This record gives sequence, structure tokens and C-alpha cells, in this order.
Amino acid sequence: MDGKQFKVLIIVLMAVTSLFFAGYLIRYLQYANSLNQEQNLENTLFFYNQEKISLRDKIKTIENSIEIENGDITDLQSKISQREQSVSALKEQINDYEKLKKYDMTVFITPDSENIRSFANGISTNDPIQIYKFVRDEIEYTEDYLTYEYRFEYWQFPEETLRLRTGDCEDQAILLCTLLRSKGYGPEDVKVVFGLISANTGHAWVELFYEGNWVVFDPTSSANEYIEKTRYYSLINATYKGSFNDVYYEVME
Repeated sequence: MDGKQFKVLIIVLMAVTSLFFAGYLIRYLQYANSLNQEQNLENTLFFYNQEKISLRDKIKTIENSIEIENGDITDLQSKISQREQSVSALKEQINDYEKLKKYDMTVFITPDSENIRSFANGISTNDPIQIYKFVRDEIEYTEDYLTYEYRFEYWQFPEETLRLRTGDCEDQAILLCTLLRSKGYGPEDVKVVFGLISANTGHAWVELFYEGNWVVFDPTSSANEYIEKTRYYSLINATYKGSFNDVYYEVME
């Protein structure tokens, strides 16, 4: 091989070497770029994961706040409901007071009271004689001054009489009339009547239109059933002074 050929060979080898080096350099740069892209993707993924965790924490915090606020709203609604019930009860008391100022005694007969309805539903019969016997036997006759620290006249609501299991004549009559009304007897058929008896003593009883006639149930008596009205008035020498139920009342001057 002469010097000219050798030079050509050297040039060819250098060219081939340059091509190989250039190819290697290109592949290296491509690989390095790929590594950078992969690192960037990993960094981006890490950032998004951190954001995701942060968002989950924020969502959890918001959900906890909503749960607390819902609890506060429920508590507030309960308090509002209680206040509304208190206002309603107060309005009823005011209404009762206004009626009592006018001697409107209908407030004492409460057949629609929840407690009265519940109690009346527990009585398995509508027979007025059996209901009368319950009041006669289960409510102990007690003068007002013994129950209410020497207050000489106090009319109990039916609920009070059932709770105390004591009461005088008008308390027992009010309870009996209320139970009969709650068991379905109409306001035109049953009423509490009050008046004067012998020695001008006040007294109260129940009158019921029963089996075609007006009859009397007096829970303070020992009678086992009703007494015919005319006979009862004759027995106790009664003077009518008024009557009432939950719909109407009458007071004689």
C-alpha cells in the first residue's frame, strides 16, 4: 500500500469513526432528553399527587364542616320547634285565661287532648256506666283545701285529675264528661251541670242523654249506675246554676 492509498484509508477510517461518534452522540442526546422528560413526568406526577392529597384534605375538612353545620342546623330546628310549641302552649293558656275571665268553662273539657285520647283509647268499652264506675272508684274524693294548701276552690283539668287520682265533685264531673266526649258522645248529649243543693252548698255532676232520657251520673255518690234526672234533683234538692262541655256553657244569674 503506497502513501496515497494509506492517506485515503486514514480519511475513510476517520469519516467512519466520525459517523459512529456522531451516531453515538445523537443517541446519547436522545437518551439524555428521554431521561429529562421522564424526570419531568415524575416531578409532574409527584406534584399532582401532592395536589390530590391536598384536595382530599380540603374536601375532608369541608365535609366535616358541613356535617357540623348540619348538626347545628338540626339542633337549631329542634330548638325552633320547641320554641314554637312553647309559644303555641302559651297562646292556648292565654286563650284559656281570656275564656275564664268571661266565665267560659269550656276550657275544662278537653276530649282532644293527646293524654286524654290515649287514656280513653285504653278503656275497652263505650258503656257510660262502666266509665262512670271508673271515675267513681279510681278518683278519690278530696277537698280542694287539702290538695292546694287551703285554696278553697280550684277546678282541675282532666289531665290533672288523672295524674293526681284525687278531686272533688266538679273535678270528677269534668273528668267523666271529658272521657264520655272522647269516647264519642256528642256535645248535645253530655255536659257538666253545677248548682246548689241543700243548705246552699255548691255541687257538680254529669248529665247524659242516654236511652232516650236525660240521666245523671254523680261520681261522688255510691250509686252503681245512672239516676233519672228528675229523681236526682228531688233527692238532693238541686237548684240549677249552669252547665258546660267543650262546645257551650251556660251560667244562670
